[in-house]
Amino acid sequence: MENSSDSKPTTIEFNVDRRCPIQYITVYNDRAEVTRSVQYHFNVQGTYDLVFEGFSPSVDLTSLHVSGGTGKACTILEVSYQTRHEEVKLDTELKPLDQLRNELDQIQKNLDKHQQELARLVKQRTWLDGRATKLMNHDEKLSGSNDLDVMQQFLEFYYKNLTKLDEETTNEQNHIKQLTQEKDGFEAKISQYGAEGEAHRQKIKREVTVTVHIASDNVDIALEISYLISNCSWRASYDVRVNSTELEQQKTQLTYYGIIVNQSQENWSNVQLSLSTAKPSLGGAPPKLATLRIGYEIPRYDYRRENFAGFGGSFGAPMLMCAKKSRPSSMMRAFTSLGSSSFNEQEESTASPTINVLAAETEASMSSSSFSIPRRATIDADGKPHKVTIGVLDLSSTFTYTIIPKLSLHAYLKATTTNTSDKQLLAGPAAVFMDNNFIAHSSIDNVCLGDTFDLPLGMDASIKVEYKPVKKVTDTQGLISKINCENIYHETRVVNTKATDVTVYIYEQVPLSSDEKIRVKLLIPDLRLKEQASNCTVTMNDANNVEWKWILQPKGECRCPLNYTVDWPKDKRVEYKEA
Repeated sequence: MENSSDSKPTTIEFNVDRRCPIQYITVYNDRAEVTRSVQYHFNVQGTYDLVFEGFSPSVDLTSLHVSGGTGKACTILEVSYQTRHEEVKLDTELKPLDQLRNELDQIQKNLDKHQQELARLVKQRTWLDGRATKLMNHDEKLSGSNDLDVMQQFLEFYYKNLTKLDEETTNEQNHIKQLTQEKDGFEAKISQYGAEGEAHRQKIKREVTVTVHIASDNVDIALEISYLISNCSWRASYDVRVNSTELEQQKTQLTYYGIIVNQSQENWSNVQLSLSTAKPSLGGAPPKLATLRIGYEIPRYDYRRENFAGFGGSFGAPMLMCAKKSRPSSMMRAFTSLGSSSFNEQEESTASPTINVLAAETEASMSSSSFSIPRRATIDADGKPHKVTIGVLDLSSTFTYTIIPKLSLHAYLKATTTNTSDKQLLAGPAAVFMDNNFIAHSSIDNVCLGDTFDLPLGMDASIKVEYKPVKKVTDTQGLISKINCENIYHETRVVNTKATDVTVYIYEQVPLSSDEKIRVKLLIPDLRLKEQASNCTVTMNDANNVEWKWILQPKGECRCPLNYTVDWPKDKRVEYKEA
């Protein structure tokens, strides 16, 4: 086969699904980058047009990039793309969407026929009722047997036809109800069929043409074609597992998952995956901040004519109206630098001390990171979530208990965890397990390397809480200016039944006065003494709540008394509101 450079290039067609296997895919939060490879043996030197077709409608052909073939044997001359519409002949058989529409038209015809029949029955019923009413309102008296016979015949006629009309009306109403339900069902199917059904009417061919020059005979050429494709994404998900018998080791096992959803109409079979934390949808350039100028407001005047005097009259003097309208100022938007990381994924595996889990390798760039999955995976375009494991992380944690006795007599375990791994944690839901038992659903925000985050681990019955009833004493003091004085006292007792030390935080409310005449005085604990005991500290947090921090020994206990007074004028009443 001869192919000179001056003649028209030889065209070679490739179907991307059959002849261009996917090598690797990088998935972003709202799209993916697909890289395919193509190999071909050229017998004769010359210029060739390599035409690639079969791309998904979700492919952005403007993002197409072709690499390889840059040596002397093969030179890429041009890359172009086009979209062609080919009408599909419907001579053989009707398409599914047309079948649905034909059935819907037939149902609509039957429905119209029954509605017309129902309208005819209504008219007959109206005429029959009108004749009966006219006969009953007849003023002439009945005389003779003939009149009685006529009346009897009419009553029989009326009863017979009325019964028949009622039965036919009921049947027609049932038919109309059934046909209406069938019509609604077909309309729902047609709506659900949507664009996919319309696509059968017109075939869209998306083609990419790569023009290459082959410099020698009998050459094997390998090219790589990459492009962006939409309707696919990934998000983070986590499993958090804690063993209660190993809390003293201060470890939390976190399994990091990537949930991939592919709706791109392009199946990814046995491909190398990479998950990226870059967010292309946000753009690469920061927003531009405009100049904010200030000046005097320019009033706008509205002249309105009033005192119109009617016919033969005159107009009054115009009234000067100044409509004050503030000029819109420039909107300033704060922006944050885009920092992200990308993750490599692997198929789901269970975390176990005796099973090795392939962890994704982290590849960090200047603005993002990615995780490469160590093994190939298959992600079909079925719109279903596909879970792959990014890694199993053993993180350092500090376990503490939180007790709010006013709201709950339970001690809630919390793990304050530090991200000591090499992977950035993206925001996502987390399922929390204690001793392989599900505890609760939680969530994790974006956590950079070295940052800390809190994870709730549920209630622990081995920490017993006792909340003694509130003691309240109200008295009136003062000789001239009477004031109400209220003294409140209550106490919380906590017992550690574990065989190890635990750190417990206990919180109690102290009212915050919103008026200078309402005075609140905290008597116990004395906040001037930060350390109430060798293993206890007390502070007041920003919410005006007293915070005790106790380090309880095994089988140890603590008591947290709270005593405060509230004074206010006697002629006033106070109320407590939580904000």
